[in-house]
Amino acid sequence: MNKPLLAFLLMATVAVAGCGGGDSSSSNPTAAAATPSAPKLLSNIDVPNATSPAFSFDISYVEAGKYYLADRNNKSVDVVDTKTKALIAQIPGNFTGAGANTDVSGPDGIVGVTGTNTLYVGDVDNVKVVDTAAMQTVKTIPISTSGSRVDEGCYDPDDHLVMFASPGDTPPYVTFISTTTQSVVNKLVFNGSTGLEACAYDPVSKNFLINNDGTTANPDGELDVITASSVTSGAPAVSKSFPLGKCGPAGIALGPNSDVLIGCDPSAGDPLITLILDRNTGTQLASIPFGGVDQVAYDPASNRYFLPARHYVTSGTAAASGFTPTMGVIDGATRKLIYTVAVGTGAHSVGIDSSLGEVFVPFQPGATAFPNGGISVFTTQ
Repeated sequence: MNKPLLAFLLMATVAVAGCGGGDSSSSNPTAAAATPSAPKLLSNIDVPNATSPAFSFDISYVEAGKYYLADRNNKSVDVVDTKTKALIAQIPGNFTGAGANTDVSGPDGIVGVTGTNTLYVGDVDNVKVVDTAAMQTVKTIPISTSGSRVDEGCYDPDDHLVMFASPGDTPPYVTFISTTTQSVVNKLVFNGSTGLEACAYDPVSKNFLINNDGTTANPDGELDVITASSVTSGAPAVSKSFPLGKCGPAGIALGPNSDVLIGCDPSAGDPLITLILDRNTGTQLASIPFGGVDQVAYDPASNRYFLPARHYVTSGTAAASGFTPTMGVIDGATRKLIYTVAVGTGAHSVGIDSSLGEVFVPFQPGATAFPNGGISVFTTQ
């Protein structure tokens, strides 16, 4: 890569962020380096059929040297070898593909069950089970007949449960699937909610955390907590909700100690922000002036969060157009934005290979440095 292009891609950003709040976790995150280095673009991996129509993709997942991406253009789960940076497979599964809008498109969310060669992949009306060793879809789990997608999900290894959200249904709901029987065990309806987004399972508190787009009490979003014990007892319920202000919550990532980062995609006219909360109490630990994101991820090796923001605008105020797609890098120790890095058009998905120190960010064609639809690979620092 030439030096002018690299200079364009790496834009150091000074951020003003709140910080504070104690916690009782025994985790000891690595302190931020005195002079942290910025991520660097290593390569762009082309994906077939990603230029016309513009590449439609969703959630990413990384495990055991493989990067997996929900690819609607090719109706597949794409597989990249993270060491060679080569696209090695596109796993079919009778996925729906790109529809008229995201609520009728698939594949969507990807949830991996660590160490089992198994992915659960959301699609329209169902969840597909993918065997990554055989590189094939082996089962379809029916969820609904509404014609709406099953979107993002998360895994509870303690109780062998996967939770998936169905945000396009009215009212939206979540479905709990046993990874032992690969069957639906329960559902929880969110009456009055305008939609559901990403979720995470906290193994310390044994709670599911899910971003709720809006309720009467919190019209611009809240973080809902579902105890795993309520699910296993057969009566899943929201135990508490934390208001998120004018966030428009999308992505979620568990960080060090009891931190949870909420990636926000606010309504036009509201400030672009990212929030970090204490996931046990809901106390706001930081509000960071960066946003317009979907999926976000935390890398424990570098103690950094990575947030590709397709809806980022340089003014710092959410808008309906005029985007400058940018990935924000937030330090887990200081809870501050330490770098911003240019990414490709439509970048809203991210996967991290911590063992290699690399970040994978898919994009649509359009930007000069990212001309074809594909997957960018950055260093974590």
